[in-house]
Amino acid sequence: MVEERTLPPPQAGRMAELAATHEALPVVLIATVALICVVWNARVGLTWTLSLLTVATPALLFLTVAAFCSTLWPRKPISEIALYFGLYATFGVFALRLTYLTATLDFPLQDKLLARADSALGFDWRSWSAAVWSHPALISVLSVAYNSFRAEPFLVISVLALRGTAGLNRKLMVATICALLITVAIGAIVPAFGPNEIYGIPSAWSGVLHSLRAGDHTPLKYVGIITFPSFHATMAVMWTLAMRGTRYGFYPVAILNSLMLLSCMPLGYHYLVDVIAGGIVAVGSLRLAGFNPKQV
Repeated sequence: MVEERTLPPPQAGRMAELAATHEALPVVLIATVALICVVWNARVGLTWTLSLLTVATPALLFLTVAAFCSTLWPRKPISEIALYFGLYATFGVFALRLTYLTATLDFPLQDKLLARADSALGFDWRSWSAAVWSHPALISVLSVAYNSFRAEPFLVISVLALRGTAGLNRKLMVATICALLITVAIGAIVPAFGPNEIYGIPSAWSGVLHSLRAGDHTPLKYVGIITFPSFHATMAVMWTLAMRGTRYGFYPVAILNSLMLLSCMPLGYHYLVDVIAGGIVAVGSLRLAGFNPKQV
């Protein structure tokens, strides 16, 4: 596999240039996020039900395999797959912790603002969700799509590595980190529980978010807590665009992620504007990293 040396278009900016030419950039960015989490948490003192070593074990295993493979087959797809499996798993641990840390900033809740935005678009979350939940078969399909969020990145990483075009996984990883940082920054300033809270519908993250905002330091479970923008929507759009140009992979992934987008409201308890904002973050982050879908 020939190493990519072509620079991205000038308008992609400095981040795109770095993403295209610096193999170590994803590692540096993930290490920076991890360092921020460690330093910040030293001041805040959050604890989790699972230790850092426990949740990081899969990442350590992938990175060990990557080191072994890169020694034997330095230019083979298996080395790239193992490396980015490890990087993504490592990133996921600290990305989630960073969302918890920003929630402790306790900015005013913006559920009413987001609900008014949905209303301005003519979207009624309660009616939409009730209609979807009235069809058990549809809910089953959407549940599969929504929960594929954990497994799909590993599929996309594998396909991009096997395509043989250098730099795709590197740029996608940089774009993912950019998207996370943008999402966390916005989510910290525009925190919300979700439309379900208005109607008294419990969620897996409600108790966690209440604890974080109240300064309660009891051990916390790992769960997504950002409402706006929807990171599910961001990654659904990003993974779909990243698969453009893949002969047999694009359409199945596009269908799966279309269902994931639909599932964000009734299953992820997101406002419609959360999903729209998530899509915008995805496109912007890909452009920022120089991953132009039209050129893939």
